[in-house]
Amino acid sequence: MNRSKKSVFKTALDFEFRPMVKCLEIIAEQQQLLRLVRMALPISIAEHATHCVLKDAILLVYTDSAVWASQIRFYQEQILSKMHTSGRLKISRIQVKITQPVDIPAVHRGAQFPSNDTVLAILSQVNDKSNDVLDLALANLAKTLLKRSKD
Repeated sequence: MNRSKKSVFKTALDFEFRPMVKCLEIIAEQQQLLRLVRMALPISIAEHATHCVLKDAILLVYTDSAVWASQIRFYQEQILSKMHTSGRLKISRIQVKITQPVDIPAVHRGAQFPSNDTVLAILSQVNDKSNDVLDLALANLAKTLLKRSKD
């Protein structure tokens, strides 16, 4: 009783390259959308539109910084008009997104505490026995900073 089961798993070659063709069609559509967006923008701004993706009725336009995103948003109506005249009537809204550069690592900026000399100078200038709100607040701040510096 040596029954061999036929494998349910299909290799990529068994699909006759249909997935690859589908991916290439999507990429071609995105490149065509990007060309249309760039045609609707002034040349100095157009080069900063890096990618376009169609999601339902929303055209997502990606750019490399917030400065260029605001410039592209300013031309939303022209971009929509260009899309509609090219037969893309389904697109009803444009959303501009900012991409993070791949080669620049994210910088974690921690809190910068003043030196002990600065904290002691603040303490010497305030009177924590007074009823002045600012004196009390500065005294509390200086005491907290001294505790943190000891940790």
